[in-house]
Amino acid sequence: MRRNSKRPSVNLDIAPVNLIDLLLILLIFFITTTTFLQLKMIDLNIPVSSSKKVVYKKNLTHIINITQNCEYFIDKKGVNKLELKERLNSIHNENKNSIFQVGADKESPHRCFVDVLDIFSNEGIGNISVLTKNKE
Repeated sequence: MRRNSKRPSVNLDIAPVNLIDLLLILLIFFITTTTFLQLKMIDLNIPVSSSKKVVYKKNLTHIINITQNCEYFIDKKGVNKLELKERLNSIHNENKNSIFQVGADKESPHRCFVDVLDIFSNEGIGNISVLTKNKE
């Protein structure tokens, strides 16, 4: 007795409708479980200037912000006046080539800006620039 050498052909059909449903479910899952990054931004209304831009050096540039209510921030972290002095001193002692950019809200009291400049002067820090907007 001879057996049939041909195998029965099996026709597999994958329904694309089921795959679309699966993709939709995966999309909903990933959207609902993703945590979105919320950047902490300090809203400053900076004065306008026509001077040239200062060169930014990564890991050497530190930004000091002064808000309208005379709150101090260094690299987006809130500090009081004493902590600001200590932090600026430690950054300067770690690397003497550090650049400090001071940005003050145009509605902030002038004394707050002068207090920061006094800290720079008393600590002997000289690499300072003031943040402004371009006139253009």
